[in-house]
Amino acid sequence: MAEHTDHGHDGPDGPPKRTAAARVLSLLGAFSRGGGALTLSEISRYADLSLTTTHRLAKEVLEWGGLELDEKGRYRLSRKILDLASASTEALRMRETALPHLIDLHHRTGLTVILSVRDGMEVVYLDALRSHPNYTGANRIGGRLPLHITATGLVLLAYAEQVVIEDYLGTPLKPYTPHTITEPGDLLARLRSVRKDGYALAVKTMTMRAGSVAAPVIGADGTAETAVGMVYRVDQQHPDRLIDHVRLTASRISRSLREKDPVPDPRTIDFNRRQAGLA
Repeated sequence: MAEHTDHGHDGPDGPPKRTAAARVLSLLGAFSRGGGALTLSEISRYADLSLTTTHRLAKEVLEWGGLELDEKGRYRLSRKILDLASASTEALRMRETALPHLIDLHHRTGLTVILSVRDGMEVVYLDALRSHPNYTGANRIGGRLPLHITATGLVLLAYAEQVVIEDYLGTPLKPYTPHTITEPGDLLARLRSVRKDGYALAVKTMTMRAGSVAAPVIGADGTAETAVGMVYRVDQQHPDRLIDHVRLTASRISRSLREKDPVPDPRTIDFNRRQAGLA
């Protein structure tokens, strides 16, 4: 039986009806525009689907495990989706190579440790180790934030191509706190300092309670498309004591990436087995 038209775009005078697969992909694609947590109405708007279709598809994807529903009734992409997205050889190798070093850093400091990449104008969290596993904030695995408000974002922007930097400087720099960089000239000066120093600090730029420090992971081709970061409480830790920890971890991951055909670290295997409920 044919399904009803979505937002009037699949009628006789419009483009052909989208397949069921195309509707699901549109639904999932909505999360790249919505900042991580979306209501049904927002998904419907971003995916260009009717609210009825959105509700039905969201329920099906939720039951499959591709979405999660938070306490406010908003939908998020699940860890299952991230795991599928990480199935490429390069992404999988990056995470598996970095994980034992992230675990070491987390154990040494007891602080939240993150691994990030840049996707357009946003930083995306590939991995996050923290004391509270049920955390659902923006820097959860798969979460996205603007580049200029986080230390890993500053690192990834500083090491990006010049055209990327220029494009970002040409966009409005949204303030989150009085300490957020909002002037293009100030951001450019900060990016130059990051390249010179080899690390970034972002203190009270997203919330007044927290800061972050990050360093670039240099790949075998000499580029820095990944960054290691650590989040701390400004009333409990001083960033100067964390910089060397983060830079050392980033350096160790960089060195591991340059090795040919590295043997999977036993800690990575153990961690993945525990995450999958096999240990």
